Amino acid sequence: MKVIYVVLVCLLAFTSCAETEYAENGVDKKNITGYTEVGFYSLDGICTFTEQEQLQAAINPKRLTYRLQNSDQSKYIHVKFDGKPTAVGQKIKAEFSFQGVSFLKEGMEMEVVRIDGDKVWLSGDNVGVIVPAF
Repeated sequence: MKVIYVVLVCLLAFTSCAETEYAENGVDKKNITGYTEVGFYSLDGICTFTEQEQLQAAINPKRLTYRLQNSDQSKYIHVKFDGKPTAVGQKIKAEFSFQGVSFLKEGMEMEVVRIDGDKVWLSGDNVGVIVPAF
């Protein structure tokens, strides 16, 4: 009986990512800074959706949007920020639209936790985002 329970829990964990890849190393809830690739991360260390997967990316600095998608758009994440992330500790509202991933909510407040050169790290509600600087 225990074996069946463990198998069911494992299957649930695998399917909850909706075909996203698994992170090699988990990170603390607010610590997205351990990752370096531009993309979207569930901070439980399970699911990722990054540029490293050779996806298509688009950024619009005027609209403060960033989009990452696969070639047939069956899996994508689009985020729109209500302000330009410019300082560590800054709180920014983010609106997400997505398909083929299950670790995001449609809207959440995110905190800028790191800015380094041409990348910005944001964290919120067990989700981390690394985007190119606007």
